[in-house]
Amino acid sequence: MSLSFRIEQVAEIDSTNEACRLRALAGEPAGLVIRADRQTAGRGRRGRSWTSPRGNLYTSILLRPERPVPEVAALGFAAVMAVGDVAEALLPPGTRVQHKWPNDLLIDGSKASGILLEAQPGFVVLGIGVNIASHPADTPYPAIDLVAAGAAPIAPQALLERLLAALAPLYDSWDRAGFASLLPAWHRRAAGLGETIEVRLERETLTGIFRDLAPDGTLRLGLSDGTERRIAAGD
Repeated sequence: MSLSFRIEQVAEIDSTNEACRLRALAGEPAGLVIRADRQTAGRGRRGRSWTSPRGNLYTSILLRPERPVPEVAALGFAAVMAVGDVAEALLPPGTRVQHKWPNDLLIDGSKASGILLEAQPGFVVLGIGVNIASHPADTPYPAIDLVAAGAAPIAPQALLERLLAALAPLYDSWDRAGFASLLPAWHRRAAGLGETIEVRLERETLTGIFRDLAPDGTLRLGLSDGTERRIAAGD
């Protein structure tokens, strides 16, 4: 069944993800989209804060998928694929747009967006942040925004509308056939696939060959001793 969206815009909010979560608990149907001009308590993966100055996109989408709970994490891949489709259309030809596992978008090697997927029984909140007009300077990794990468200025609302149009068919494909239906398109922009990579976990750092993704979206890392480690979350 095709997903339709209802956008609600607010000038300022603590967190669009938290607002969506509370609405979900109150019984809000799937398809609610909350966009804020500014967040005062935005958050990223693994409890990190997400800087939220005006001019960038901060949005969260309420979903109520019927697929098994272990498959829900794949929605983060669908989201970054949609962001990549939109960014590639806005940026100058030849700009390198890639997905960095699990769900960061890279533009010429620098991070331009972040995805935060939060699931509870009966619903999923898909948070998406995209650097449009500015990006943080004090990050442990290079960051960039669309305008700095060569895109023409675009309003957050206009970018959101493009993003939802790109996400809808990806969500429908996942809903019908699971993550396997998205994997070929994800491969097209995958950063580091087949190369030696470093994965930082909470208590250890691993180095190995990025072999591929497993059907559930976990990273298959080939270690030097010939074994394979499957990783569900890391940097």
